[in-house]
Amino acid sequence: MHVELHLPADPEATERLGAWLGARLGPGAVLALVGDLGTGKTTLVRGLARGLALDDPDQVQSPTYLLVVEHQGPIPLRHADAYLPAKLAGFLDDGGLEYLFAADAVVVIEWADRVAAHLPETTLWLELAVAADGGRQVRLRADRAGDFPFLTDLPKMT
Repeated sequence: MHVELHLPADPEATERLGAWLGARLGPGAVLALVGDLGTGKTTLVRGLARGLALDDPDQVQSPTYLLVVEHQGPIPLRHADAYLPAKLAGFLDDGGLEYLFAADAVVVIEWADRVAAHLPETTLWLELAVAADGGRQVRLRADRAGDFPFLTDLPKMT
């Protein structure tokens, strides 16, 4: 299943998309983010944290040098970063898979294409790119259509 949408040049629209997703993702869900620097990956995760009703969504920052940051809430969020792919792949190879992909949390990985071989088949892929008008082009992809049925109801994020 593939879904594409355009977001206006407003970070709040990217955050609203994240909040919409966060309200629909449940424990065990894995969201793989792909996009260049400045495309809004961390902004989307901040919105995701709001949708998950985390204790302090404003604390969400890029975990580039920390690898994985866990944020508490009704459903915890594990926020990982593969910008330095050898570090995250090493962590996953050394037993981190069980922690990161435990069924009790939502997992989001920035720069996920760099560690794609480690991700479960049920991963929801989200690609962000800067559009010509300064907004964002967003592509969501799930390899198995039934894993994320709510994608067919994706609203416009204006």
